[in-house]
Amino acid sequence: MTTTDSTVTPARQYYRVKDAAEVLGVPPRTLYHLAEREQIPCRRLGTVILIPAAWVEREPAMPPTRR
Repeated sequence: MTTTDSTVTPARQYYRVKDAAEVLGVPPRTLYHLAEREQIPCRRLGTVILIPAAWVEREPAMPPTRR
């Protein structure tokens, strides 16, 4: 009998602001500003702001800027 070690990684539930900003293509400061004004869904754990993955993955990413 052969057993395979298949570890299942749970789906991401939250993004940190820096990671969410990278996915969305916006500066992190923009997300901090929106979180401070309660314009986006977020959770705070002490000084860490977490943004729900469902919201980040649903929002359209910004198109790349022209240089």
